[in-house]
Amino acid sequence: MMTPPIPVDEARRLAALHATNLFGTGPEEAFDRITRMAAKLLKVPTALISLVGSDTQWFKSRCGFAAQYTSRDVSFCGHAILTDQAMVIEDATRDPRFADNPIVTGEPHVRFYAGVQLYSVERAKLGTLCIIDSEPRTLDAAALDELHDLARMVEELIYHRQLAIASQRLHDGVQQNASGAQLADAAGQVEFLLTHDTLTGLANRQALLGAIHDSVAGWRRRGAPAAVACLNLDRFKRINDAFGHAAGDEVLVAVTRCLQAELDPQDLLARIGSDEFVLLLNHPGDEDAVHARLRRLMDSVNGSVSWAGKDIAITCSLGFACFPADGEDADTLLSNAATAMRHAKETGGARLQHFAPAQRREMGRRLALEHQLHRALEREELFLQYQPKIDLHKGSLVGFEALLRWRHPQYGVVSPEEFVPIAEETGLIVPIGDWIVRTAVHQMAAWHGAGLAAIPVAVNLSARQFLQGDVVALVEELLTDAGIAPHLLELELTESLSMADPERSLAIMHRLRLLGVTLSIDDFGTGYSSFSYLKRLPIDKLKIDKSFVHDMVHSADARAIVQAIVAMAHRMGLRVVAEGVESAEQAMALRETGCDQGQGYFYARPLDAFEAGTFPAPGRTDTD
Repeated sequence: MMTPPIPVDEARRLAALHATNLFGTGPEEAFDRITRMAAKLLKVPTALISLVGSDTQWFKSRCGFAAQYTSRDVSFCGHAILTDQAMVIEDATRDPRFADNPIVTGEPHVRFYAGVQLYSVERAKLGTLCIIDSEPRTLDAAALDELHDLARMVEELIYHRQLAIASQRLHDGVQQNASGAQLADAAGQVEFLLTHDTLTGLANRQALLGAIHDSVAGWRRRGAPAAVACLNLDRFKRINDAFGHAAGDEVLVAVTRCLQAELDPQDLLARIGSDEFVLLLNHPGDEDAVHARLRRLMDSVNGSVSWAGKDIAITCSLGFACFPADGEDADTLLSNAATAMRHAKETGGARLQHFAPAQRREMGRRLALEHQLHRALEREELFLQYQPKIDLHKGSLVGFEALLRWRHPQYGVVSPEEFVPIAEETGLIVPIGDWIVRTAVHQMAAWHGAGLAAIPVAVNLSARQFLQGDVVALVEELLTDAGIAPHLLELELTESLSMADPERSLAIMHRLRLLGVTLSIDDFGTGYSSFSYLKRLPIDKLKIDKSFVHDMVHSADARAIVQAIVAMAHRMGLRVVAEGVESAEQAMALRETGCDQGQGYFYARPLDAFEAGTFPAPGRTDTD
């Protein structure tokens, strides 16, 4: 049997454990409720809240377990607190650390164990929330995520216990005329608990604002520069959605450690939102030095975190404001740094951005657009344009792509690159997306009613509309009412959309295919999918991203990539469309690769409905 080693921070860990006043105490309903919930949700006979002492593990709460404590030497939890990730043992008899452990070979005959570490507010490991079974079993990602969520509930209870103890000590000290040192110690504990984040142990927003406010006078007196920087993780919501909140917590803790390793002793790091961190840099030097330091901090964060055998990629956006040039008080500096950070995110993310007053004007415009977009549909300010698709070999018109536009009463025609992300964030993309499909189908019916030849129209679907709305019912209703042949409606899906929830996406795509609708993967080459994955999808076309088209005339590598994509797609029976064709050289290069269709300014700019209805096939030949 392998006895669990002693952690290097054991003295600090034990001090934090005993400061909670939980070790050695009896059952409490608040904790027992969580272990009962764990046993029920995860369908195991035993769930425990185990606190690991110097030589004993004490079960603060136990469901389905007789003993109140065991020796630390035989504890699984003693091993679990040596790592930062959940410890899962599917069959203890096959693990050399536990195969001859007395609680495996004898009562209670532990075979399966899964434990998630419990932390104090100072990020000291106190023990675990664990589940046990006398039969071997596996634990899938969803179940592990639930166990993490329950562990966070335990930590919240511990946090409130710590706060209550510190507050009581302070009250009792005042009542009993305790010494100044004793009162200061109790007050310090209360202050720490009220001003620190429970997950990371970092200063919270209240502590940060206080620190900046207290520092300003010193900066002003010394004439010393300083900087406030806001760091936000890019696409953090996707991490929570794809891997669960437990993985998100792990990412946040990993980011905290990366940042702490790069900071100087006089600097301050705080967590003020879900995935938002603020850095207060004292004595950072001139702007170039600030920029260099923040770049190193960004580089330390950008990378990946391992979670349940998977690598989660992380990038961040960072904005900063300097004292005194960008503000002379805490609120202004923090606000300007946050504005710069949001500007960095909105211009692509993974960027470092210094605050500039123009960004605040841009933010005002964005807020105005967000507010007015809610009324744009009912005011009939949205409209569609149609960009022709051309057969690259025959030069004939083979279809249109419907493109969304907004004619704003104040700003004129607003680019979709500016307002579509706003629609995505606010959820307005779902009703707007439905309106696009409805309008495109009605336009096809209008062209048909005017005696024009039937021609396919492609419509982009957003991830929210595809996965949250009932796009199948909408399409079926519209095609039936309009009397349009289903294959004339082409729905374009992004790679990332099809990968976000693969099984659900696949089911919806099959239902659309049964309707007879044409399906296309848009912007191929910029996402995560592979041809082996695409084989599973009932699709008809691939659209090559315009970045490849732009580069292929001058880059042999880009041309080779396009040629390989076209060849593999044709072997799978898929047609290939290239977007962003802007020159005769690009059109020729695409024809040489065997690409089927192209669209872009070389053929035509987006047209209104009347222009599209009268658009002639350009009749281009191979000599163009």
